[in-house]
This record gives sequence, C-alpha cells and structure tokens, in this order.
Amino acid sequence: MTSKTAAIKEDRSLTDDKAGRRRRGIWATLALLALAIGPAIWHVMDFDEDIDPEYPTVATPVFSPYPPAAYRLAEPGDTLDRIELYLTALAAVLAGTGFMRHRAGGLWPAALLLALAGVWHAATPGPTFDGWHGLGFRVALDPMAPPGLRLGMAGITAALLAAIAANVWSRRQNLGAIWTIAGERGLHLPAILGAILILLRQVEPPLPGPVGYWPRCSMNAGIALGCWCLIQAQAPWPRLALRKRLLGASAATAAWLALTAGGIALTWYHRPLARLRVVEPGRILMSAMPTPRGLAVAQARHHFKTIINLFPEDTPLRSPLFPAEVEFARTHGIRYVRSPSNPSDEASNAFLDETLRLAQDPSAWPILVHCHGCMDRTPAWMGIYRFLVQGRPLMDSMQEIERHRGYRPKASVVLLYNRVLPPRAGDRYWTDPAAQLLRECAAGVVDRPVPQLSARPANPDAKKGVLSKDATQRR
Repeated sequence: MTSKTAAIKEDRSLTDDKAGRRRRGIWATLALLALAIGPAIWHVMDFDEDIDPEYPTVATPVFSPYPPAAYRLAEPGDTLDRIELYLTALAAVLAGTGFMRHRAGGLWPAALLLALAGVWHAATPGPTFDGWHGLGFRVALDPMAPPGLRLGMAGITAALLAAIAANVWSRRQNLGAIWTIAGERGLHLPAILGAILILLRQVEPPLPGPVGYWPRCSMNAGIALGCWCLIQAQAPWPRLALRKRLLGASAATAAWLALTAGGIALTWYHRPLARLRVVEPGRILMSAMPTPRGLAVAQARHHFKTIINLFPEDTPLRSPLFPAEVEFARTHGIRYVRSPSNPSDEASNAFLDETLRLAQDPSAWPILVHCHGCMDRTPAWMGIYRFLVQGRPLMDSMQEIERHRGYRPKASVVLLYNRVLPPRAGDRYWTDPAAQLLRECAAGVVDRPVPQLSARPANPDAKKGVLSKDATQRR
C-alpha cells in the first residue's frame, strides 16, 4: 500500500470519526432533552384520580388548572431546584477534572467558576417563602436586604464575572481553534442549545403550567447538556491503572457529595422550618413541626410572639420534638397554644375560635402556626382563616391548599369545612360556589351530627361520592 493510499484512508477515518462524534452529539442532545422535557410534560398534565381511603365516598376534585404536583415542583427549593443542585455539582466536578487535567489551560477556569456559581444559585432558591432576603445573587438588587450584604454579594458577582472574562480574554487567540475542536467533537448543538436553555431560566414562557415551572425545567435541561459537553471536551480519557481509576472515581464522588451536602445545608438555611411559608406578612407564618435548630434560626429572623400547635400532642402520635419546642417557647417568652386533647365538638370549636382570635390580635403577632407535617391540619386552618377573617372566596383557599400540599385536599378537609364554616359565616358559605361544590362532594356522607348543615339541603342531584363533569370542572 502506497503512502498516498494510507494517507487517504487515514483522512477518511478521521472524517468518519468526526461525523460519528457529531451524530453522537445530536443523539445525546435529543436524549437529554427527552429526559428533561418528557417528565415535565407528564407532571403538568397528569391529574391524580385517587380515592381518599379515610372517606372513600367523599369526592375530592382538583380545583387548580394544573395538577397540584406541578405547583409543588415549581416551588423554590423543591424537587426541580434540588435536581439543579445535583446537576451543577456534577458540572463542577467535571469542570474541576478538566481544570486539573489540562493544568488550568483553555477555558477550564471559566467553566469551573460558572459551575460553582450554578451550585450557589441552586442552593439559594428564591424567592424565599418567609419574606427573608436570602443569600442568592439576586440579593444584590434587593433594597430590603442589609446594605453590607448587598455590597458584598455585588462584589462577589463582579469578581466572578471579571475572572471569567479574564480567562476568556487570555485565550482569545485560541478561541477559533477551540470552536473548531468543539465542532469536531459534536459539541456545537448541545453547547448552544444548553446556553439558550440556561438563559431562558430568567424568562416565563407562554406555556401551560404554574409560574416558575418551565424556567426551572429549562435550567435543568441546559445544565444536563452542559455536563455532556464537559465530558466530551475532555476526550480522549487517559488509560489508567485500575488503582488510579478507582482513586479518581472516589475523589470525584467525594467532591460531588461535598458540594451537594453543602448546597442542601444552604438550602435548609433558606428554609430552616420544613414547608415554611407566609400566611399573612408580618402576622402569620406556618410550617411543619419545628426542630430546635430550625426554630432558633426562624426566631432570630421573625421574633415570634405566639406559637400555635394544631396537633393534639397528648396522644401516642406525640412528636418527639414537642418538649424541646415547649421549652424554647418558655425560655424566649413566647405564648404557646396547644390543641386540646379532648376531641369533643365543644373543645374543638373553642380552640378554633381562640386561634382565629389570636390571628387578629396585634399583640400576638408574629404567629407561627404548625402541626406535624404541615400537610393537613395547618393548610386547612389557613383556608379557614382566608375565608372567615380575610373574606376570600373558598375557591382560593382550596387551590392554595392543594398547591401547598402538592396533592388535592383530603376528604376530611371537605367535611371539616362543611362543619365549621356555616355557623361562622353562614351567608357567605351558602352563596359561595366552592362551598356548594364541597356540599356536593360530601352529599350523603355522615361525618358527625352537625345541626347547622340541616338548615339548607345539599344539592339533591348530587350522587353519593360522585361528581358530574360540570361539578369537577378544573378552574
């Protein structure tokens, strides 16, 4: 074989290899987009149809335009932001590997800085639910944040951007070659598309779904494409002995775990109490059962004067955190209001009336209202407060409850509202469209004797535990 023939075959082999890499880049892009967008579309369309086993004959429709789970996924700090944290930590490990392999050459320093900035962004989700300014990059533009923090975060942001710009500028003569090599490795499409998807994080697209849902999905898809590019940019990977490969894999895993753990801790500091959120600014917040450390952090920010525990702790289901919370309230001079252990209607009604009275008493503010999980009792109390005190339509309360829970309201909430709202706001209750729907949901179901409900009959056309299409129409 002549040298000319060998050269032709070598050129053809290189050409085939480049074409193969481009094809792999296209297929990888499509696969990653499918993994990111497929579940996103499913969660924004899939309405659950489960029956509440506690009251199987009570219908529980969905009141929101989209599935409750989609609203929870769109919340700051929830599942989509946690996925972003995992992906950005992976990107930081990959960029760090490239940084060390190439001795800080090329654009690896800029890639590492961008990945670390992504980790910080994912770990400081905003807006915070308790009105706290947070520690994210956005705090530099928050007029309510302390001036020192704003100045410090602005300085960090400026230094970060300057370091990235300096790295790019120092490699300006090699940018063309870097771009050519990226094309040969099939990285143009995933790199460009990934950058666009990451930039779209700041835009709310005109797509069906809760606010913040698609921007977060877009961010995760873009970061996933970025991770693919970081892997391909380092090819070919060196052939190492098994011991060195295990050592490198262990170090990379340890780095990823450290970044992830640090990010989760920072996310916790943004929301020290599980499911913490504001019911009314400056007056009422709600959460799950607080831990001692979380309550200390939250108290330093909000200075609670009253804590209302909606769970009857004098039961076998008593929370192990209860004694510490009572002691914290005592040592900090916080009024502590406990749910009665007596399950009678009289005691329950008196307790509800007392909590609603405190919610309107300025001397009791700020108030922290909680149960154990902030999934049933506390959201239900919030809905009662919205309807009775704030005068909001009951539909708003039902939507807020299911979006907070990530699931439709329980059947027990339907029965509770049918029991406690009529005697306290009869005129509004009987004319409220959502209240009419709740009566239809529980038609024929005996909760407990409630004389007030006999004043007006439920919809006679409603079947037991079954709603018509019109009744369950999602608004």
